[in-house]
Amino acid sequence: MKWRRVLGWILVVFALYAVYRSPESAAAFVRGVGESLGTLVNSITAFFDGLLS
Repeated sequence: MKWRRVLGWILVVFALYAVYRSPESAAAFVRGVGESLGTLVNSITAFFDGLLS
């Protein structure tokens, strides 16, 4: 399980480095992920609404 902790810290450090080096690109990435998650939630909601109608 120690490798998971090391991998987690590596990902955190990489994310901080990416934000430091290019904050605009990092913001665009986060915005894109948020929009994708929103679309996914809307699609799932529409699917279950269709089942219940």
